[in-house]
Amino acid sequence: MTIVQIREAALTLFSDKTFPVIGMRDIADAVGLLPGSLYAHITSKEELLADIVAEGITNYLTELLPFAKSDNSAPERMRGAIRAHVRVLSKTVQQTRVAFHQWQYLSNEPRERVIALRRQYEDVFTQIYRDGVREGSFREARDERIAVLAVIGMLTSAAEWYSPEGRLGTEEFGEALADSAVDGLTAP
Repeated sequence: MTIVQIREAALTLFSDKTFPVIGMRDIADAVGLLPGSLYAHITSKEELLADIVAEGITNYLTELLPFAKSDNSAPERMRGAIRAHVRVLSKTVQQTRVAFHQWQYLSNEPRERVIALRRQYEDVFTQIYRDGVREGSFREARDERIAVLAVIGMLTSAAEWYSPEGRLGTEEFGEALADSAVDGLTAP
């Protein structure tokens, strides 16, 4: 038994049933171990969740950070970041579901680490939005954070209903979301 197999089993269980409902016995059963034997591989169920969430958000940051630093126009960068988000989502639906919706079950230190990653994720979209307002391609919203969080909310909630086998392929789906977000931000 490897830690990777244990993490994969925990990820599936957390995604399907949520962290609070899953116990160590459930994870142990999923990998064919006795519950006490899991502690030879992991410290706690929360450690598994913290690792899954941090890795999930880091996957997005790796793909999104280049768009925050690009010299392209803000609408191009926003579209690119949204399409990149969808490409990561298409490969990590379960992990995305856990990373963006179950982090709140973490306690103190792991929660703070994840909040810092979430801020970096939000900062990518904030930077692109601000650049768009500065260059005149995005309208200035009544509240910048609400405008940014509306885009992020659209993206992170997609994990609840998006399917890579759905009617639209990954690229088409990304374009459709990008159209919706950028059209909503574009200056008249």
